[in-house]
Amino acid sequence: MKNLAPICLFVYNRPWHTIQTIEALKNNILAIDSDLYIYSDGPKNDLNTNDVNDVRSYIKTIKGFKNTDVILRDKNLGLANNIISGVTEIIKRFGKIIVLEDDLIASPYFLTFMNDALDLYKDDEDVASIHGYVYPIENLPDTFFLKGADCWGWATWERAWNIFEANGLKILNEIKQRKIEKEIDFNNSVNYMKMLKNQIKGRNDSWAIRWHLAAYLRNKFTLYPSKSFIKNIGHDYSGQHSVATNDFDPIMCENYMGLTKIPILEKIDLRERFEAYFIRTKKSKFVKGFNYLVKYSNINYSICNTKKFFKKILYYLLPPLLFALLNNFLNKRWHGNYHSWDEAKAKSTGYDSEEILKKVYQSLYKVKSGFAVYERDSVIFDKIYYSWPLLTCLMIAAAKNNGKINVFDFGGSLGSTYYQNRKILDHFNDVKWCIVEQQHFVNIGKRDFESERLKFYLTVDDCLKEQKPTILILSSVLQYLEEPYSFISSLISQINVDYILIDRTPFTINEHRIAIQTVPQSIYKASYPCHIFNMSQFKTFFSSHGYTLIEEFDALDGYKKDFCFKGLIYFREKT
Repeated sequence: MKNLAPICLFVYNRPWHTIQTIEALKNNILAIDSDLYIYSDGPKNDLNTNDVNDVRSYIKTIKGFKNTDVILRDKNLGLANNIISGVTEIIKRFGKIIVLEDDLIASPYFLTFMNDALDLYKDDEDVASIHGYVYPIENLPDTFFLKGADCWGWATWERAWNIFEANGLKILNEIKQRKIEKEIDFNNSVNYMKMLKNQIKGRNDSWAIRWHLAAYLRNKFTLYPSKSFIKNIGHDYSGQHSVATNDFDPIMCENYMGLTKIPILEKIDLRERFEAYFIRTKKSKFVKGFNYLVKYSNINYSICNTKKFFKKILYYLLPPLLFALLNNFLNKRWHGNYHSWDEAKAKSTGYDSEEILKKVYQSLYKVKSGFAVYERDSVIFDKIYYSWPLLTCLMIAAAKNNGKINVFDFGGSLGSTYYQNRKILDHFNDVKWCIVEQQHFVNIGKRDFESERLKFYLTVDDCLKEQKPTILILSSVLQYLEEPYSFISSLISQINVDYILIDRTPFTINEHRIAIQTVPQSIYKASYPCHIFNMSQFKTFFSSHGYTLIEEFDALDGYKKDFCFKGLIYFREKT
């Protein structure tokens, strides 16, 4: 085994981002042979204490690496000082380092690429660093160099880190003396100079701009891949320096074949392509807001799109902090921590409202009839948002059952998940999609939606008399059952399926919680009790029933303040 670089991870107050970062990193083949050092910065004030403590509770439990060393800062150093001191400490001990922050999702090939590149260029003084992320620019060479250094999943050596310059003013003076401001900013297509000046004025705490420019001024280069080994999930207002955007969503590397050494130089045509990319994404917020307004002014909007439209306009027009506060207030749909289900239920309107059925029926009937594309929770969308892990699970089950797909979809409404994936399912000859639902849903389902492939049943026994399902889907349903664990135990003892797919289910690293979920009145007026499951307890339950976790994934509902919607795929060999 070659000498692998230590991994240095910097965390603060984002538990769910940290969990995603760690889980992705653990999927790397070299993780089990790598040493992991985690630097946890202290809380800035009392408001951050709980979140910092949640992160610290989690990182103390991490396994899956050769060694894991957790360094807890006694006080808040700030992002820059935490990273600068941590990198300096580790690199002095080991001579090289791989660096991540708590919002960077690594591909399974990330550690292999970084270690290969560190070995390949270790003796090349002109190479300052290796970078795992690359902007979403198509048809780039397998690897290439750009002048400077970078910060989203990177690696370096002690010889290169020694050129880091902490004094931003010193860097600025040298740039001005050499009169290369325009060059630094890629011909004024990006705002590196502004970032540096704001760091000097104390308006940001960027260590990265000083690392990049220190390497740039010493004529050092960074190696980039053609496709990214890193995805940044921090553009959601959760980070210290983040804004909400998808401009940086990368083209991910899906197959790594190794490295070939290339000349260490920056090609003019590649630099020009980056300039063009920066120009495309540099439009002012006002211009983006105006373009967004024009783009959607001629579209027949659904309720969901109307909400998205106004949210976008507010993002473009309001100061970032005000938008973040307003967004958090408007989206506070889960509240309370109730002692019992009955207590929460007494304060809710309930789920079996005729209003809900009416909304779901109207939306799904449009999808069935071809007048709408996709429905979720009674809301019509202008395109299908696939759950690719769900589809993958269906394909695996089909492959093991001679191309047959037989789904038991408990709480599947009037066929939302079936219609979501109908285009794909139509390519299979033998599909049975069986939904068990409440009486009024079953009545409407049988009358207006049932087909040779889509069936509705009132009870589990009714379904099993006619069908032999091989996959159980529990999508956005377990959280609404009074006794979810008792229900699952009973259900899996009855149907004995190979695969269980859980989707759109809320999890937390904190204690199991019963909350009330309120539906936005623009959709329908309703509220109901909702479990927010402790992830560790949930996984233990399924493993105790003989199911093995194949994969965990982010659900379409995304992240909330203190919990996250996830999906889990389980498999059990039939006995």
